Order: sequence, then C-alpha cells, then structure tokens
Amino acid sequence: MYLFGFGSLINLASAQKSFKRALSQDDLIPVKIKGYERVWNALESIQFEEEKVNGVFLNIQKNENSILDGVVIEISQEELEILKLREKNYSCITIKSTDVINKNFDSDLIAFMTTNEKKIAKIGDVNTYIPNKYIDVVKEALKNYDDDDFVKGFEKTFTNYPFILKEGSYIFTDPVQNKVAREGMKN
Repeated sequence: MYLFGFGSLINLASAQKSFKRALSQDDLIPVKIKGYERVWNALESIQFEEEKVNGVFLNIQKNENSILDGVVIEISQEELEILKLREKNYSCITIKSTDVINKNFDSDLIAFMTTNEKKIAKIGDVNTYIPNKYIDVVKEALKNYDDDDFVKGFEKTFTNYPFILKEGSYIFTDPVQNKVAREGMKN
C-alpha cells in the first residue's frame, strides 16, 4: 500500500521516526496529485515550555483546480497503524492512483487529511499558532529534492501565513502522539 505525504513526511528524518525499518531518500518518491491543495489549518494541542497552545499544521483539502506536490512511501499495514498514532487528528482518505499525474502506482494512495471541523483552525482563533520549528522541518526537507518543479510546488506554502508564527521547541500534549512523532519508533 502507498502513503501520500505532503508536510513533515517529506522530511526523511521526520518520516523515519514513525518507521522501524530504515528509510532512505529514495523511499520518498516525489509525485503530483490533481484535485487537492495544501493549507494551514490542522489543529493539534501542543506545548511550548509552560504554555499549552493550539498548533496549526499542514493539511490538504479538495480543490479541483489545484495540483499538489508531495511524496509517496510504500508502507505495510503495521506501519499504517503506527502512522495513525502520529496523525491522530487526521482522517485516512483515499487518493485515486489515477489522480497521480507524474507516476504510475498499482493501487490507490492513503493520505491523512483533517476532516473533523473541531480540528480545523479558523482565522481569528485565539491561542493558535504555527510552530516555526515545523516550518523548518518542511523547508529543510526541500533541500533533498533535485526537482526544482517539486520544490516550487511548496513556495506558496511559506507565504502569507494565516496564523501567527511561534518560535521555540514544542511537544504534542498527547504522549503517544508525541512519542511516535518526536521520539521515534526505534528503541
């Protein structure tokens, strides 16, 4: 089965934390998907030192006029179950393999998309921030892709942020989610 990643999962070091097996950059296959766009609106409860806030992370939403850059990683059912812990507030959706416009896959893709309205940030929400360290994770990953078109597909992601950026280190307030996303699966 195949997983489509569009945010921190394009970063090899970040993705690796959710896998027991060793991943290489070659395991992250750059693709273009039609009918979706990347947006800043996925809410997660996070903690910066003593301050608990609503963190805003990347999400995807349908947009028939858009093309979305991301990566595909081949995964097992066990790996999917671990990823569900990491992406706990996202729903598993199916992206048709025919919506991948630059590669061929023998089955549809799975992606994580926030669909629960209570977990979607809205402009004007108080105590709601985009963690700068998360932005750094995604931007750092782009240095590892040779395809200028792929990198260019992320440009508007890093302009006109809809929420205030917040500096500093953070953790997810859910301990299981934090372990999978931050500490990793390896003992």
